[in-house]
Amino acid sequence: MPATIYSIIKEFYAEIHGHPVKARIISPIQDENTFTFQVSSYFKKNSDSEANVPASTFTSYANAERHLFGYLEAFQNTIDLGGDVAPGVNF
Repeated sequence: MPATIYSIIKEFYAEIHGHPVKARIISPIQDENTFTFQVSSYFKKNSDSEANVPASTFTSYANAERHLFGYLEAFQNTIDLGGDVAPGVNF
């Protein structure tokens, strides 16, 4: 399987209830019309056994950014309601 090299388009830093969260939007260098995002921490609802891991690919930067901000908002809401933080992507 060949390696995929990504360009980091933009990085974001947030602190949610004292938990540092780093997020970035990336795109493979061989496909400039594909975008995804990675997050350094995931959130976990008390009723779920596994963390909420985003796994979507988008065809525009604007869609990737909108979904990332939606994910961070859901992260904040889950922690507000007593959810937990799970380890995410190390970067």
